[in-house]
Amino acid sequence: MKANDAFEAFRERIAGRRGDRLTFFALAGAFVAGFLLTLFLGPGAVLSRSSLDEVEVGRVAEKDIVAERELSFIDDKATALRVEAEERLVLPIFVVDEKVGEAALERFRLFQDLLTSLTAKKYAEDSLYLKVQSQFPGLLSREAVLDLARYPLRAQAFSHADAVLRRLLERGVAAVPSAGLERYNPDYVELRRWRGGRLEYEEVPAGRLVTLKSAAQAVEDEIAARRLPRPLSSFVASLARSFLVENAFFDADQSERRLESVAKRVEPVVRTIARGERLVRKGFIISESDYAKLAAARAAVSRADWGRIAGDAGFYAVVFALALLLLGPSIAGVKLRRGEAFLAAAGGIVYLAAALLIARFAGLAEPLMLALLLPTPLFAMLLAIIVGQRFALLYGLVLSLLALLAAGFDARPFALAFLGAAAGAFAVRHADSRIELVRAGLFLAGLEVAAAILLAAPEARRATELILPAAAAAANGFLCGVLTLGFLPVIEQALNAPTRFRLMELSDLNAPILKRLLTVAPGTYSHSVTVAHLAESACREIGADPLLARVGAYYHDIGKIEQPEYFVENQAGYNKHDELNPRLSATVIRSHVKLGVEKARALGLPEEVVDIIAEHHGNSLIAWFYHQAAKDDTSAKAEDFSYPGTPPSSREAAVVMLADTVEAATRTLKKPTLARLDQAIKDLVMDKVKQGQLDRSELTFRDLETIRDTFARILAGHFHSRIEYPKIAKEARDERR
Repeated sequence: MKANDAFEAFRERIAGRRGDRLTFFALAGAFVAGFLLTLFLGPGAVLSRSSLDEVEVGRVAEKDIVAERELSFIDDKATALRVEAEERLVLPIFVVDEKVGEAALERFRLFQDLLTSLTAKKYAEDSLYLKVQSQFPGLLSREAVLDLARYPLRAQAFSHADAVLRRLLERGVAAVPSAGLERYNPDYVELRRWRGGRLEYEEVPAGRLVTLKSAAQAVEDEIAARRLPRPLSSFVASLARSFLVENAFFDADQSERRLESVAKRVEPVVRTIARGERLVRKGFIISESDYAKLAAARAAVSRADWGRIAGDAGFYAVVFALALLLLGPSIAGVKLRRGEAFLAAAGGIVYLAAALLIARFAGLAEPLMLALLLPTPLFAMLLAIIVGQRFALLYGLVLSLLALLAAGFDARPFALAFLGAAAGAFAVRHADSRIELVRAGLFLAGLEVAAAILLAAPEARRATELILPAAAAAANGFLCGVLTLGFLPVIEQALNAPTRFRLMELSDLNAPILKRLLTVAPGTYSHSVTVAHLAESACREIGADPLLARVGAYYHDIGKIEQPEYFVENQAGYNKHDELNPRLSATVIRSHVKLGVEKARALGLPEEVVDIIAEHHGNSLIAWFYHQAAKDDTSAKAEDFSYPGTPPSSREAAVVMLADTVEAATRTLKKPTLARLDQAIKDLVMDKVKQGQLDRSELTFRDLETIRDTFARILAGHFHSRIEYPKIAKEARDERR
């Protein structure tokens, strides 16, 4: 693919995901807003001014100078000494050059071949020496060459000399520079050599390092290890010393980089000045250490503590990144809709702003009070109801970290805030009515009072100092419950969220749309109630949302209100489809899905309920009318007789589809025994599987088996036989006559 084509494809992909882009920009805006809040309102943003007198080393201090707050500074001299000490531990790097060693061995072999050849040709001594001197000038003296030529064990001398030479070159003969090693470890060096295609590292004591100066002793040691006789050892030593060369060289670049790396890793020496510490005593001479403390104090006490600001901003960035990780689908277990993402981002920014403003301007005598003035449980309770309990717990952790930032990293506000968030999320776990939110607030108040007393007790000097934290904790917990009750309906409507409370209200069969369905389409109404019973029971068994399934089932056929007489459950002996051709009949049947979606959106039903309405037939075939049309028209296409929707995308929608199919089909069974019901339900469910209608629903085969058993058990109760009353039985027999 060309670059332009790839760019166009990427651009179209982004353009097609406008919702994702809006979410991205919203999150980016939230990050920037929080970052700016931290910069301008964070604990290090504004500090008290101070005027420190100009002082000089060696002068007598005219007055005492006391640190106004706790601060830290880097002792440059001590740090430099630490760096120097660490550098002196660094080993200089020497690299063994294989090519130099190979060249020396090759030169030795050439000398051996030459002397062997000249000796074999029985050259005169003068001519032999001149030939050797011509090829290897200055290598050996005349006497040494002639003695070697006369020596009867010359071949052994060459063989042992080759072994000694090879051994020492493999060890490495170091070329130690006259200068440049002063900054490195004086006791050890690091030798690097390639052996068998692998780079080897060896730490060698400086005293054992072979150089040309110490080569004679190294050669003697090697010869001694081989226990050679005296005449032979002399020839071997002379040859080895003559051909030995330096082949291990100091690598200044790598060694310098190692020094720089060590210097960067060294932690600076940090000195701490306690608040109230006397930096200079009046009448005493100012020393260099005193001056270093004064310089640190002068640098730290300014309008803005930029180091602290950078630290706060960095901590906020880490918390934001952690929030993106923890609140994502993989950990939180839920994928946020756009509105929910906006709510979470806006809530976090509002919380951070409130925390920073309270910490800066409320004049709190005790940092713990910050957590008691922040409505952390309120955010957790709202999100537990709207999104889910696990998400609310993780969101509470993120908010608590923001409280930690605002409190100057005091752990107690963080602990109390997170405890309140966790308690709030658990308090509304089983709340099914709005009044239970008030009870949750009372429970939360009691728990926060106990936690506040435990956290405040270590710092309290008198028991009366615990009254204020306890009272604030009680008010915080109760008000969070009441405020949740007040804010929840507004947020539900704004986000169109399918909370338990809203679904409970929608499940009221006295709702106007359901009463109208009962009036104009009683058969459809009865069918919907039974489907709701089936779907709710099955969802409860497989761990899906039974309340959502029940509401979705109640409303799944509201599109039939417009033309109820075209649906068999509402017909009383007369079928209007007898007057229509199959294609038109299929169009009428299909239309109830689209009409149902339109009515659901007009009623403002949650999107999850609308999805169930839109997907309860998927894109399955209206088989009866298709087969009728195919009898008269062989060109009839299955697509023209299929529902226009998509297969269910959630477990609840899939269960409603199966319940709808099973309830309608089993009504046609004659003598519906339990065995026949079970087989019929199994066939209907597997038929949906074969059609691919359940591929997107994430239902497992274990779930399908549980659903089938639940349906069979409930429908068996619906179709149970009754004792025939005598009078009714007699009338029935008379009618048959």
